[in-house]
Amino acid sequence: MLKLQFKDQRQPPVWLVESVTTIGSDPKNHIVIKEEGVEPQHAEIRKDGDALYLTDLGSFRGTSVNGSKIKANFQLRSGDAIQVASVELMILDPQQGATDKKEALSPRSEWTIMALSGPLKGKSIPIHGSMVFGRSSSCDIQISDAHMSRRHAEINLKQGVLRLVDLQSSNGTCVNGKTIGEQVLKPGDKISFDHLTFLVAGPLGAGAAVPEEEDDDEATVFRAAPIPRAPTPPKPAATSLPKTNAKVEQAVSAPPPKSNVGMIIGGIVLVLAIAGGGVFMLLQG
Repeated sequence: MLKLQFKDQRQPPVWLVESVTTIGSDPKNHIVIKEEGVEPQHAEIRKDGDALYLTDLGSFRGTSVNGSKIKANFQLRSGDAIQVASVELMILDPQQGATDKKEALSPRSEWTIMALSGPLKGKSIPIHGSMVFGRSSSCDIQISDAHMSRRHAEINLKQGVLRLVDLQSSNGTCVNGKTIGEQVLKPGDKISFDHLTFLVAGPLGAGAAVPEEEDDDEATVFRAAPIPRAPTPPKPAATSLPKTNAKVEQAVSAPPPKSNVGMIIGGIVLVLAIAGGGVFMLLQG
């Protein structure tokens, strides 16, 4: 909820909760300004949902916002400075002050989104943890636009992975022109909520990495195939010999006995040679 406050704090701030808040010198106005150049009915602020629109009511000196004159249905944002004649008023969001303080205390984020259009145009928003876009004042990134749902989408940063989830919004959530239910983001992506667009900025080399906590059933693990080895030839099976009689085994394994026939024949030959020699000598004598 926004409020209108005099810059010099000459009057208490006014919460902009009425459907129409009138500004002028006439005492019947919600904000009465008794200054030279202020018309009786000088300007009005209309509330449409959470959005505020300022219209000049044809005053002679006009109405300006941030130094530029406006005519009708100029959408106001927190921080805008309204000038009526010589009097300056400020649009303030008390929650924004608390958010800015919280952001100042938060660690610097490598991921940011920048509003390219809409009420937050030109603002760069650092992403920390989980943050919700929506029209509701309870959202982390409040966008006062009729095309936004109260809780439109959630963006979350976990382990270096930035993910966007649509929260069943009425007008949907798009990334790079395609409607998504859930999408991992990378630098350069464009998030769109109808005509509202944000540009994603992040660290170099960041991409659609898969977080470590993915379910095992959904993750595909690739392993290097082992190098095939030449098959080892099987060892020959030991041949089982039939059992034999112990005596037969001894006979087979023992060396054959030496024969005495040769010695006997040699002895006979020797004897015959000696006898023959004796007979020869007798005949000679």
